[in-house]
Amino acid sequence: MSVPPRLPGPASHAPHEAGYEFGDTQKDSFSGLATSMSFVGVCTMLFAALSSVVSAGELYAGFVSGAACMAILAAVCVLAAWWLISAGRALSALVGTRGRDIEHLMSAVVHLRRFFGFVILILAIVVLGGGGFVAWCTLTGDRGGKCFGF
Repeated sequence: MSVPPRLPGPASHAPHEAGYEFGDTQKDSFSGLATSMSFVGVCTMLFAALSSVVSAGELYAGFVSGAACMAILAAVCVLAAWWLISAGRALSALVGTRGRDIEHLMSAVVHLRRFFGFVILILAIVVLGGGGFVAWCTLTGDRGGKCFGF
């Protein structure tokens, strides 16, 4: 006996995952955002380079603590710039490709999440450090001492 041929139907096809495609108006918005993010990232990278030069100058002049602070600032700026530029590139890829919009959007979201998490961490450290500095100066000032030479 022969087997009857299978008729094409939904069960005989391999599942095909259709990607979401944004419209032209939406892609124009993403393009503007990508350009802005890349611009801010490049400006932040330039600020990191300037901070590195200032750090080297302070080190040469003998201000080791100032040089260390500027070097830390440069490193923070490089990380922030890297994530901003990466997110801008992912959004640019979203605009330039077809069928992979969600994948590129999610890649941009991952980079932005890292960036904003990093910014919140840095702000928390600055606030806690500043608060600790004020508390220390208040306690030492009340006892007649000097606060870090001030």
